[in-house]
Amino acid sequence: MHYRGSRPFPLMTALLLTLLLSAGSAAAGPRDHQDGFFLRLSAGGGSGSSSIDDGTNEAEISGSVADVNIAIGAIITPNLALHGTLMGWSAQDPDLEFNGTTVGEINGDVTATGIGAGLTYFFMPVNMYLSGSLGVGSMELDAGNLSVETDSGLFADLTLGKEWWVGEKWALGLAGGVTMHSFGDPDVDENWSGTSFCLRFSASMN
Repeated sequence: MHYRGSRPFPLMTALLLTLLLSAGSAAAGPRDHQDGFFLRLSAGGGSGSSSIDDGTNEAEISGSVADVNIAIGAIITPNLALHGTLMGWSAQDPDLEFNGTTVGEINGDVTATGIGAGLTYFFMPVNMYLSGSLGVGSMELDAGNLSVETDSGLFADLTLGKEWWVGEKWALGLAGGVTMHSFGDPDVDENWSGTSFCLRFSASMN
């Protein structure tokens, strides 16, 4: 997936802040997640990296990332949600390291995006949750006139979060997430692989 112009990550963060400010005094008491539609919007930032090693040379891209994670599904049994997950991160002007030596910054964006399926379990009544998703994705480098994309590969996310009810259906909170990927390179037999670690703001509806 390739983004140009207005980036989706700041827009998602603005939406979450709007929900937080509009919650006002509508706080609700704790309750379980029994059934119904489930939606979680989360966005934040952290750090990430991706590297490839063909046995002779090794290259690594790393830097600060903006992160987004969207889960859409339903509560299938009390406090357990099954959902589809859109996940991804983007690094602007990341650092490039070659064979252990820092070369400099890449003048462009590196973006990894994926789609998959996942489960979220809520630990009640504290409304903490553990969420895991597994799917497919790819990574793209956009540096002006140069645009390079990896082959599709595995993309996974693991998230631990805590939310507070702010209404009958909405809850807001914070979460820590880690993503892992392994994408094939179209020119060599090795894969680009790495992780990202992010702190996210979240808004959930059930």
